[in-house]
Amino acid sequence: MAHIKRWLIIAAASLLFFIGLASVWTPFPIGAILMMFATVLLITNSRTGRNFVRGVRRRFAFVDNRMAWFESRSQAKMVRVLRTTRPLEYRLKHRAQSLQP
Repeated sequence: MAHIKRWLIIAAASLLFFIGLASVWTPFPIGAILMMFATVLLITNSRTGRNFVRGVRRRFAFVDNRMAWFESRSQAKMVRVLRTTRPLEYRLKHRAQSLQP
């Protein structure tokens, strides 16, 4: 039963993402909000989705910067989920900066 629920959430998240992608160019920013919500759902329910988002963040600095911006303005639970997709290079650089005197 849990497996079916997980796949239904993944399917709903994919549908929300595509609806958001189709409406991102409208005057109202509802498309970006839908895409972000769908991305968080995919990250929390799918290891493949988490790895895909991590790869996109690694390849495209713009996406990584937007996700970092969203992390800084989100609730603690969502931030923890989004931080799991930070590229390794970013995490290592951040850790090295925090260790310097």
